[in-house]
Amino acid sequence: MEKKLHSHLDIWKGKYILRYVYTKWYKQIISDLKKEGKTIELGAGSGNFKEFKPDVISTDIENLPWLDMAFDAHKMPFKDEEIKNIVMIDVLHHLSNPILFFDESYRVLEKGGRILIIEPYISFFSNIVFKIFHPEPVIKNIDYFTKESVENKNPWDSNQAIAIQIFYKDIDKFKERFKNKFKIIKKIKSDCILYPLSGGFEKKQLIPDFLIPLFNIFEVILKPFCFLFAFRCYIVIEKNDCKKDNTMDS
Repeated sequence: MEKKLHSHLDIWKGKYILRYVYTKWYKQIISDLKKEGKTIELGAGSGNFKEFKPDVISTDIENLPWLDMAFDAHKMPFKDEEIKNIVMIDVLHHLSNPILFFDESYRVLEKGGRILIIEPYISFFSNIVFKIFHPEPVIKNIDYFTKESVENKNPWDSNQAIAIQIFYKDIDKFKERFKNKFKIIKKIKSDCILYPLSGGFEKKQLIPDFLIPLFNIFEVILKPFCFLFAFRCYIVIEKNDCKKDNTMDS
């Protein structure tokens, strides 16, 4: 894992289009953080978010020299209501039992604390691209609300459909399971074109850097069609005792 993440760090430093895409995500997350409290990043990997928020506690499941802590997200080493924000970018779809993770997050979050999530969104178009070009599977028929234990698995194992399964297909189950515990503040589909053209950390970028502004215009044009083309979703969840769900979709 360390060797792979060292490679990711080199890619991050040398790939402007990737930094451009992630910088937009990081700025969005920072704008939605609750202030004055501990913020942890789960699955911090090569630790890039710390460049934008130096006081974040960077964590992953394995000890890595540039990170602050190592632990399993299903059982976090924090006291009850110790954490203000949990940031997770491309982490949820690697968890063995995401529902138990949300239980654990509820325990460690202060009242009003937030979980800020960026995950793959499986649209009509992204589903085709993920299946052809991406090594991680897309499995849409798993009911995560019936799982009772945490499987012992490789942390790189994944299912890219977890976010749409929980927050779109089975959203009513999420609301019922976590009523009076969490409310969804934001649920946004995004990244129709620039992110896939960046190639991510694993593939070569498909456009030169000087065309980024042009394709950013296409990104804006495609925004109304995110349900067909989006590659990402951004979800903000807040710990709350209120039954009302103030979800904002786009």
